[in-house]
This record gives sequence, C-alpha cells and structure tokens, in this order.
Amino acid sequence: MEHSPSVWDHAREFFKARFVPSGVCFDAWLRRHIPLVDHLSNHYSWKKDLPNDLLSGVTVGVMHIPLGMAFGMMSTLPVIYGLNTSFFPVLIYSFLGTSRHISMGTFAITCLMLAEMMNRHFSEFSSYVSVTPQPMSLNHTLGSNLTVHTLVDGESPVEVEQKLLVAITITFVAGVIQLVLSFFHMGMVNTYLSDAVVGGVTTGAAFHILTSQVKDILGIRFKLAGGAHFFPRTWIEIFRHIGESNPATVIISAVSMTIVSVVKTHVNERFAKRLPFPVPVEMGMVVVATLVSSLANLEQRFSVRLVGTVPSGFPRPRLPVFSAMHLVLQDAIVMAVVSFALNVSVARLFAKKHEYRIDPTQELLAYGVGNVFSSFFESYVLCAALARSVVQEASGGRTQLAGLVSCAVVAIFLLFLGPLLQPLPQAVLASIVLVALKRMYLQVFDLRTLWHVDKLEMLVWIVTFASVLIIDVAPGLLIGVVFNLFLLIVRAQLAAMALLGQLELAALRVNENLDTSRELPSTKILRFEHSLFYANAWRFKKLVREMAPLPGSKGCSGDSSRLHHLILDCSCISYADTAGAKAIAKIVKEYQAAQVSVHVCHCRESLLGVLQRGQFLQDVDKRVLQASIETALEDVSCGNYAGEQEVIKC
Repeated sequence: MEHSPSVWDHAREFFKARFVPSGVCFDAWLRRHIPLVDHLSNHYSWKKDLPNDLLSGVTVGVMHIPLGMAFGMMSTLPVIYGLNTSFFPVLIYSFLGTSRHISMGTFAITCLMLAEMMNRHFSEFSSYVSVTPQPMSLNHTLGSNLTVHTLVDGESPVEVEQKLLVAITITFVAGVIQLVLSFFHMGMVNTYLSDAVVGGVTTGAAFHILTSQVKDILGIRFKLAGGAHFFPRTWIEIFRHIGESNPATVIISAVSMTIVSVVKTHVNERFAKRLPFPVPVEMGMVVVATLVSSLANLEQRFSVRLVGTVPSGFPRPRLPVFSAMHLVLQDAIVMAVVSFALNVSVARLFAKKHEYRIDPTQELLAYGVGNVFSSFFESYVLCAALARSVVQEASGGRTQLAGLVSCAVVAIFLLFLGPLLQPLPQAVLASIVLVALKRMYLQVFDLRTLWHVDKLEMLVWIVTFASVLIIDVAPGLLIGVVFNLFLLIVRAQLAAMALLGQLELAALRVNENLDTSRELPSTKILRFEHSLFYANAWRFKKLVREMAPLPGSKGCSGDSSRLHHLILDCSCISYADTAGAKAIAKIVKEYQAAQVSVHVCHCRESLLGVLQRGQFLQDVDKRVLQASIETALEDVSCGNYAGEQEVIKC
C-alpha cells in the first residue's frame, strides 16, 4: 500500500522548492554578487590577461605604499592606518566590485573629511578610551594597551586612540548606511550629484588638502583648526608662523615635488604608449629620501620631521564604539554619500571607455561590506583614487584580480618592510599628495567650458566651490545640491516656447534662421520645451498669449488679428501634473471661445493620462487631440471646423 505524504513532507517540499537554491540559481547568485567570479569564468583569457593583471597589480601595489602613507598622514592619524586602508577594503572590493579598473584604498578628499570629523568629535570619545601608554614598539596592536606609533603635532597616545575610535566608528556606520541603501536599491542616489556639484566639491576639497599640507611642506608646527572655516583660519595660522619655516624641509619639499612632477608629466604621460608600465616615481622618491635622511641624519642635524615608527604586522581585530554611533551618524551619512559619488564617477569613466556597465546597487554593496569589514581592522572609509586607477588601467589591468595582486604587495610591506621607512621625511609624503592632486587643481579651468556651454551650470560649480572653500566640505556639498535643485525649478520657470514653421511638410522653428522655413498664414504652431507642472504653468499660458495673441487683444497686431488656428506641440512635455493639465485646458477653452480652433498634438501617455483622468477636456471638441502636427494641419486646412475660412488648400 502506497504511503500518502504527511504534512511534514509537504512542508519540506514547499521549503525546498522555494528556499533551497538549485545549482543554477546558486551559480547565478554567485556571478551577480561576486562579479570577479563572472569576469574570470566568462570574459577572461588566462593566457593573455593574467600577465597584464599581475604587472598592473604589482605596479599599483607599489604605488599604494607611498600614497597610503601620505593620505594616512593627511588624516592626522599615524601613517600605518593609511596602509591598512590600502589593504583590507581593497581585498573586499576586488571580489564584490563591478568596475574592472578602479583602484580602491585611500583618497585625499575622504581623508581630509575624516580629519575634520575626528577633530569635531574628538572630545566626545574621551570617555571610551581607557589605556595606559606603553613605550614605543613595533607591535601593531592597540587592543587593551595603546602602542605609540607616529604622533601628529605632539599629540599624546590617548589623543591618537580617541581619534582612531572616531575614525573606525564613522567607517562602520558609513558602511552600514551603504548596505541599507544597497538593500533598497538606492544606487540612483548619486544622480542628485551633478557633474557641476561634484566638480565644485572635489576642486574645493583639493584646495583644502593643499592648505592642510602647507605646514608639512614648510616644516612649521601648529595645530590644524578643524571644522567650519578651515581654509581661511588655517591660512591665517600659516602666515602667522611662516617665519618659523625650516629651510631644510623647504628644500626637501621643492626637490621632491619637482622630481615627482617632472617624471609623471614628462616621462609617464609623454611616453605612456612606449612604457610597459608607468615609472613608480613616488616609491622611488620614498626610498631615496629615506636613504638620504638616514645617512645625513636630517632629524638631528636640521630638525626635519620624520614619519617615525611604522609597525609591522596586521592589526588585531577590534570593535567600533557601538554606543557612540548616534554621535557620528550625520557625518557618516555625508561620508557614505560623498565616497559613493566619487567612486561611481571614477568607475563610470572607465566603464564608458571600455564599453561595459557598472551596477551602482552592487557597488553600494561592495563599499558597505568593505567599510564594515575594514572598520574592525583599524581602517577607514575606502575610496577610489583617479591617479591610481589611471595607472592600473595604463599598466594593463583587465579585472580586479589586479587589486588582489596589489593587496599581496601591500601585505608584504606591512609584514616585513614597514619599519625600514622610519627615517622618511614627512615633507616627502606631503609633496607626493600635492602632485597627485594636480588633475583636481586643473578642474578650475572647467569654468571656461561651462561659460560657453551653460552659464547656470557654471553658477552651480562656483557656488559649490566657494561654499566648500569658505565653510567646509560637507556643508558645501549640501549647499551645492540644494542650489542645483533650486536651479532646476528656475530652469522650469524660464522654459522656452518655440514658434514652428513648415519645411517640406515638417514642423521646424522659425527662429532658427532657416531661410527655407516659413510660418503658416493664420496659423500658429507652438512647442513648449519643458515638462509642464505647477512651477511653470503660469509661464506656459503667458507665452502662448504673447506668441499667439487673440484677435482684438492688447498685444495683437494687424497680422496676428487673422489668427484662426492654434496648434500646440506637446512632444517635449514628458511630465505634467494637475496644474499643467489645467493650463492646457484653460488655453483650449479660452481660444475656442474666441473662435480660434485649437489642436493639441504629440501628447505622451503621461500627459494624456492626466488629461483623461482629470476630465479637463470633456467639454471641448474631441478633434482637439491629434496624433501629430501633420494630422492637425490636415484637419484645419480641410475646413473641418464649421464657419472657419480655408487658409491652406488640401
């Protein structure tokens, strides 16, 4: 006798069918959420592409070391934390990221923002630090005992610990925010950051970064003033202490910037097609400067400030301060959005060049997982650097396998070579930062292009740049976004109305200065060139009445008094709300009352839906709605409206 299935059997089959993935489903999930697997299995030629990825990874890994140290120092934390950020987040992004060419790790803007945030929340985290300072050690741990690394501007070990707690807590919260945005498929959030806003923010931040490095370039000592008005206050301090400049430090800075700039510009860029990979001038400069400093004893003889102890090994895992997350929530939101926007803008640049697509939602997932994971290993918010990404692409990188190779290079340095750079002058790292940001300084010349293309967009750039420069990066970004959205409303209120003529049976603008186009007698064809909603409905009615005056109206001339037909081309109206639909209905009824036939043509489905659902045209002739200008012209030229004169022969 056959045994009938029990309720448990049915439940098990139900669960298996819906929740236990098949091999095909798991494979699809794996390829979707770990893009590196898809790249290597479908689009990768191991014989051709692997050597390129190996060379690219080694080149970028060598570049990570000086830039990670330089950007780490710029965050006002010891340089080792910049090196941590060059390893742990890169490891995660290499598997989860959809861009094949960007190089993740440290970046100047996020380091600068983090420095300002640490200064702002520094005192709030004092109660979470309970450490006993220990003697200088190469042990790379700060778990229960605080180990002194490189102190910044005479800060105590406890102060360094406080700032580190702020940094990893902001990184953790920013990662959680990015994961939440990814879960809700909010990758489109970056669309609110226009090119003008991003350009203004990054250029303004570049001048903030330059300002923060001047004291290391000149060898003067003062505590950076974080928070609002950082740029003007810091320059006041610079001029106040400029007489204390260290001549040896100034010479080191000038030589370093000159050598790095000349090699990058006149060798790497000029001979890019001939060189198998760019000359690693930054790493070469670090090695040479370390040797010279050690042999010449620059610290003792000329009071040149050095990087100091760089501990070896990986950091011991530690937790962020979960109970203080509410204190940094606002800054973490800003950091999450800004880093996402910067990363996606760089990723899209290379995706467009190499004809593949990136997934902003998957990118959010990669950033979120990378930041959350890295926050447990004394790292801070990951960000793509255009300079490193250009090198990764130029040296032959094909996939993020190059990122894994660069991680191996950084790991070797962290484990074995870090302590060797103790004699490196800080001025060399500051010089590397300033030269690396050359492209960002040159963005100022974008104003020349914007002046010729779109003056309102140029105004957005200037307002954002000035806000970042005078106030701060985060408020400047917010002001830029709000001002840009405000200008969208202004653009809507300044929407144009085109007067169309006829050219070989096609409707074209008369005011295009086309000699072959002509305005039809007794007929006005108008096209409103914007979406129609509450903000510009008044302008729509105003322009129609001005460009097609009713017979006998105040603005009517002799020619326009013969107006018999008005055709409204709605092809540019992609969206209309109730106010827009009412404006169209009012014009139709107003002109029909004056014995002028009105046709509304080229209506999109969204506009037709509003007109029909609101029953705005239920009291007018059904022939008002026409498919095209041509059908409207045929209707009026054949005299389908009773009592009208035939103005154009069929």
